[in-house]
Amino acid sequence: MDTQYQIQLGSEKNINSVNVDNYIKIKLSQKIDMFTEYDSTNVLDVTTVYDKERQATNIYRIYGKIQFISLLNRLRNDYKILSDIFLPKLTDCKTLINSFDFYLVKPYVSGYTQINISSINEYIRKFEVIGIIDNIEIYTAGFSNNLFNDNDYSFNINFDVDVTNYYDNFNFPITELYLYAQYKPKNNGNGYSETTYLTRFNNTTGEPYIEPFSGKTLNIGDLLYGDLIQYEKNIFYQSQLLPQDYYIKTPITSGSTVVNIMWQYNPFLELKLRYLSDDLKTANISGTTYDEVASIPNYATNIDNNGNYVWRDILDQGFIDPISGIGVDYPFVNKKRYLFSNLILDVKPYLDDYRTSVIFSQIKYGTPTIYNNKTNSDLNNIGKPCV
Repeated sequence: MDTQYQIQLGSEKNINSVNVDNYIKIKLSQKIDMFTEYDSTNVLDVTTVYDKERQATNIYRIYGKIQFISLLNRLRNDYKILSDIFLPKLTDCKTLINSFDFYLVKPYVSGYTQINISSINEYIRKFEVIGIIDNIEIYTAGFSNNLFNDNDYSFNINFDVDVTNYYDNFNFPITELYLYAQYKPKNNGNGYSETTYLTRFNNTTGEPYIEPFSGKTLNIGDLLYGDLIQYEKNIFYQSQLLPQDYYIKTPITSGSTVVNIMWQYNPFLELKLRYLSDDLKTANISGTTYDEVASIPNYATNIDNNGNYVWRDILDQGFIDPISGIGVDYPFVNKKRYLFSNLILDVKPYLDDYRTSVIFSQIKYGTPTIYNNKTNSDLNNIGKPCV
């Protein structure tokens, strides 16, 4: 409690002192005032405030599900002969978790390689690592199986991804990130080890070819060789021409010889953040009003030396184009957009490889049993068991 003090009157201190009232007097009065109009009619529009905050943020929390669809899934770790790849196991087997390292990557801001054909605007794209192994949490999804009755997997990127300042080589705002899956080769137990390859593109013609590739542990800022894209400057548009594919060579014992089975998969799994509008916007900064110049976004492309710019707007969150059907509507909570992606990682036999094609062409699945028995049920028995 505060210490209480008693004030002594002045006349008690000295005969010549005057008593003073030390309390402040507050004058109370009544007066009627009118409220101003805005005080009585101003309404806070929560929906408008929410939408402004949603559109303004570029921070994402990314999570989702991965379906691992492949003969390699649940394959024994020490497979030696051809029949081993058709005998899945429940324990001590290959899984998504022990067969791949995952990273989060984005299109790199520079360094794309242009194909040396003047009439075709083709480029080899690069990707930059922005999330390492420790940032990607992979675990078995509960009560979720794929069409082959194998477990699905859940993933979670355990940091906030702010894409505000992310642009690619052509100054496009980043509209997608990628979960990059790097396969970890293993010794099959027969004295031979798996090897990996990737697709390269000829710098002159753009034609793809396969080249040996050795994976390694990646760090933030490392670059990856990517896919082949086409860029049209005058219409502010780019599209993928050929994806990047990785290959796995698996040595298998066949009788007294060893043959190699080739597997193929796309290591870049797309995480769609947002879309650019189909409508092309144009403007000229010479002789236009300030409002028109201010409406040109910082990522617009100057297509000539006369001040002509082109761009496409980023579609608002929650808007789905009624014609094209494109758009995203991710939940917005705590100043973040929550992106859920359902991804499929399919590792399939590479049948363009001669040996692999021969091996799989010899697989026989047996003769199916055909039942021709007709039922005795009629319309009165709809919903009842067939007989």
